[in-house]
Amino acid sequence: MVLVGNTRRLLVALGALAVVINLVSLVLRLIATDPAIAAELESGARQPVFFGFQGLLRIFSVDEEANLASWFNAALLLLSALVIWGIAVGRRAAGDRWSRHWGLLALAFAYLSADEAGRLHESADAIVDSLIEARGILSFGWILLAAPLVLAFALAYLGFLRALPAGVRKLVVIAAVLYVGGAIGVEALGGLAYDLNGGEKGSLAFVIASSIEEALEMSGALVFLAAMLVASRQLVRPAARPVELVDQRPGASPS
Repeated sequence: MVLVGNTRRLLVALGALAVVINLVSLVLRLIATDPAIAAELESGARQPVFFGFQGLLRIFSVDEEANLASWFNAALLLLSALVIWGIAVGRRAAGDRWSRHWGLLALAFAYLSADEAGRLHESADAIVDSLIEARGILSFGWILLAAPLVLAFALAYLGFLRALPAGVRKLVVIAAVLYVGGAIGVEALGGLAYDLNGGEKGSLAFVIASSIEEALEMSGALVFLAAMLVASRQLVRPAARPVELVDQRPGASPS
């Protein structure tokens, strides 16, 4: 389980970008929690702190939609989906019994990418709110729908997980703990902070919780991508090397 060449450089570059996005987002959001600055942002009276602050906050905030942070997360998930699909095609050609699992996993990650870009899961909040009064750690009601689905998916893929090479399996488990722990576990804590602040997202507790959540999700997505790149090298046969041309002139012999 060794990452080499361009693979390692790609992951290092993506990891560095993830760190920059999360740090810039955290700093800007912490500044915006100042009551006076928050009031200025709300009223639009003037640009607080420095010119362009509000624009940068909009671009980098990990709690916003359709910005750099959400695009980056969506891109990580989509890249994983493409790598998984390549593995699925290769394993199907090899007659692997798990090829369908690979294909369904690719579709699942393609959906996660679309969800990250468009926050599709948040539409589930309206469904839950119409049935119960979601409060506290369940303030973001989509968790009630997502948690059973994640559990069912994990149980259905236990055999698939055991069949993975040991190194890949370890990375997949780490990625799942990071991603699900952030997306559901820390999200629930953010929901509690949101509820305690009267349904507002401007509190210090919510900023910290949501920042940790997104950092864990990005970390999980990066580790999973690394796992899939390793799996691709181990499970997909490299293309056959082209036959070298031999000089066919009379008297010539292969070198």
